Amino acid sequence: MKSLILNEFTKIWSYGAFRIIILLHFILFFLVVLVTSQLDITIPGFSTDYLYQFPNIWEFFPWVASWFNLLLAILIIVITGNEYTFRTFRQHVIDGLSRTNLLTGKGFLIAAIAIYSMLMVLLFSLLFGFIFTRDLTVAVFVKKTYMLLVYFVQALAYMSAGFLLAILFRNTALAIVLFILYRLIIEPVVRLFFQPEVRLFFPMKVISNLTPMPEFLSISSGNQTDPGNVDTLNLREMGILVEDLPVYLNLLLALGYTSLFIFLAWLLLKKRNL
Repeated sequence: MKSLILNEFTKIWSYGAFRIIILLHFILFFLVVLVTSQLDITIPGFSTDYLYQFPNIWEFFPWVASWFNLLLAILIIVITGNEYTFRTFRQHVIDGLSRTNLLTGKGFLIAAIAIYSMLMVLLFSLLFGFIFTRDLTVAVFVKKTYMLLVYFVQALAYMSAGFLLAILFRNTALAIVLFILYRLIIEPVVRLFFQPEVRLFFPMKVISNLTPMPEFLSISSGNQTDPGNVDTLNLREMGILVEDLPVYLNLLLALGYTSLFIFLAWLLLKKRNL
């Protein structure tokens, strides 16, 4: 197992694309949260500062980070595509690794990148949260920290979907184009032919809804820092946004889709020539 992990990380470190995409992912997230933090929008009942205070930041930063999960999926597609381009999958099998070993190695890599992304969100959440939060208490700090785990699952799901497409088509450019098209155009168009309640169960909808857009009206007015406040401005209650599935159900469905993606990738690795 240790050799599998070492083998994966030895390979990816030699890929210039890996370092470029990871660096781009980190820099883009940092620039967005930094620039947004400098926006001094303060009018009666509205302040951007509330977005950077605990516990609101635990929702806001994972939502921002979710914008760049596409880069992580593309990264996995590029890495997997290189395995076919340079025939390293085939060479590993010749050297004695099983196809299950190949899948396990990529699974560890996907998990490691998801952990990196979650730690990135955690680091900046702590940094900005402690700077902006006034009257910090333990209860305020820990509230909604579960969103870090939810974001971790979301990153896993996106990368698993990218991995499946890379195994399916064995062509990096084609897999990237199809992933982007499916995420941004194909599935959203297909969903239009179904009832609103059914649309919530499509894979990309489930995965993206793990980190929904924060309730900016309630957060910016400061209501969410007070758990006892029942007069909260809620965009969904006002009918502006469609009701989403409960977080726990979205999480279970996302884990189910992730498992399905990995299982299908394993079947393809097992049945096809490398």
